[in-house]
Amino acid sequence: MKKDMLRKILISAAVLLSLVVGGSNLLTSSVDAKARATKAKTTQVANSKQQLVDIVMKPKSQQNLDDFVYDSVDPGNINYRKFVSAKQFAAQFGQNATNIKKLRVYLNKNHLKTTVYRGNLIMSVTGTTKNIERAFKVNLVNVTKGSLKYQKAIGTARVPKTLNRAVYAIMGLSNYSPFSNTKRTFSPASFHKLAETSGSSGISPRYSPQKFVNRYSLSSLYANGSTGRNKTIGIITFANYHPSDAYKYWAGQGITVKQNRLSVYRTNEYAGTWDGYDETTMDVEQAGAIAPDANIRTYIGRSNITGMVNSLAAAVGQNSADALSISWGQSEAQVAYEIKQGITPAKYNQILNLLFEQAAAQGMSVFTAAGDNGAYDGISTGLTKGLSVDTPSNSPYVTSVGGTTLPKTYTVNGNKVTVSKERAWGSEFLYPNYDHQKFFNTMDMIDSYFTGGGGGFSKYNDTPKYQKGFSGVGTYEATKLWSFNKNGQPKQLSTPVEISGKQQGRNVPDISANADPATGYTMFVTPKHNAADKGEWEISGGTSIVAPQIAATSVLMSDNSAGRLGFWNPQIYRFAASHDTPFTVLDSRTNNTNLYYTGQPGKLYNQATGLGTVDFTKLNNAFNG
Repeated sequence: MKKDMLRKILISAAVLLSLVVGGSNLLTSSVDAKARATKAKTTQVANSKQQLVDIVMKPKSQQNLDDFVYDSVDPGNINYRKFVSAKQFAAQFGQNATNIKKLRVYLNKNHLKTTVYRGNLIMSVTGTTKNIERAFKVNLVNVTKGSLKYQKAIGTARVPKTLNRAVYAIMGLSNYSPFSNTKRTFSPASFHKLAETSGSSGISPRYSPQKFVNRYSLSSLYANGSTGRNKTIGIITFANYHPSDAYKYWAGQGITVKQNRLSVYRTNEYAGTWDGYDETTMDVEQAGAIAPDANIRTYIGRSNITGMVNSLAAAVGQNSADALSISWGQSEAQVAYEIKQGITPAKYNQILNLLFEQAAAQGMSVFTAAGDNGAYDGISTGLTKGLSVDTPSNSPYVTSVGGTTLPKTYTVNGNKVTVSKERAWGSEFLYPNYDHQKFFNTMDMIDSYFTGGGGGFSKYNDTPKYQKGFSGVGTYEATKLWSFNKNGQPKQLSTPVEISGKQQGRNVPDISANADPATGYTMFVTPKHNAADKGEWEISGGTSIVAPQIAATSVLMSDNSAGRLGFWNPQIYRFAASHDTPFTVLDSRTNNTNLYYTGQPGKLYNQATGLGTVDFTKLNNAFNG
């Protein structure tokens, strides 16, 4: 989840069959080393250019909001599952209506239009550069730095002091696009060499979503009539997709669905891009396969922080989605770089947390992909000089989903290597293959060596209440395979180093499931500009395939309950400590790493796989017992 232009790597059939793990679909960051080293040139933004800026407004009481979010999922509290509507949230926790009116009057006097998302936390402001500059006391410039081009503000955006007490932050003056997805896929060219022909899809059943159902004990929910009926899954994304692909996918997998289940919300009336369309396609297909009767609503926004914030504000404001899935983001290391460059607000992390708290207060469950570079999230941007985790997966108010590898036999440097039991997703056991391979460039090398489920410790968020004192949280076991020089270039250690220690911060991920493309799932996709094309079947993976799957299980479980399940995390950590835990802890110290962190023998949590994998029959009983 990190970048702004589509880069599709297709590995040849011969290489694929020898390496087993496929190439990756990444949105490659335009913040490359060459661009960063180039001297920046600036020009004035045209006065008539239309701008979109967000004013993030303070909640009435941050403490009251924090308390309510936890109270709403505490069975012993009077507010247990008494979730609020967006209107009630605005009245109880959002910014005061009088202060909002004063802000709008001021902005309207400067010939700017305003829209307030339901919940009274985000106000979108639109107008010309000239009027935006006058209202917020800034100068907008275009920056050219090598191949990197973006807009930023000179000066600190502000409103008159009489209005400032209502304002938490002002954002959107930069249009830098930092996001990428975490989808990984096998090469279509070699696909049929990997799968036996079966059914109309030409796909082996071993790559079917039914594997997820069987592996993680979902059948009992279907047997009880849970199909996601009258529920909605929201997909936060930055790219268009062909709805017909999803229907062809479900038909090819023998999944019966209604024909009007899909809808699209275009954030800020954004027409959308096709860069990353296969990620959106995969999210919709997987969510719809696991919850066949659920509605699916995609929120498509610009690939920048304003697009992310406004899509979230729209989704929680509409309050129609019972669960949200997010497969896009960026590393904390990249966020730190952007804040330093003045293109991301310093409070961006807190802004996302506010919106996730609104979702939690309304009973919406949010699931995010933990990333696909193992413990080195965002290494392909050139900004990660060591360990890093993904945002928004680092938020304490979302359920961060990591990755595993299923049992499988591989050919590694001419020898058969068997993964005998489910383990953390990490490519380290394939390194002997890569050591003899020639790569086109450093990025190609990184995409092979740094493949695994995201996890580690957040530098932006403290250890949340539900993790404090929990077995394994704040401690870690690790196998160090890499060092980094002062320029951030990785170097493989000749001898791995075993490490253990303690660390503060939000521990990521929370749970995990199969994300390795070598043991992955099918998807169907047609070319981005031609929905009428016959299309192709692919085998995909990545933590972004797991996030929509888990979001779908949430609506399945709420399908048989009195209502929404709400904020998962305080509940699932409580369940994990019970005698009948619904989680299988992957705590092995060996052959169980996300390229750094490993299991912690005897402990209930580790930073490679979180609480572990889920038995959804048991989890459903725990939620609804």
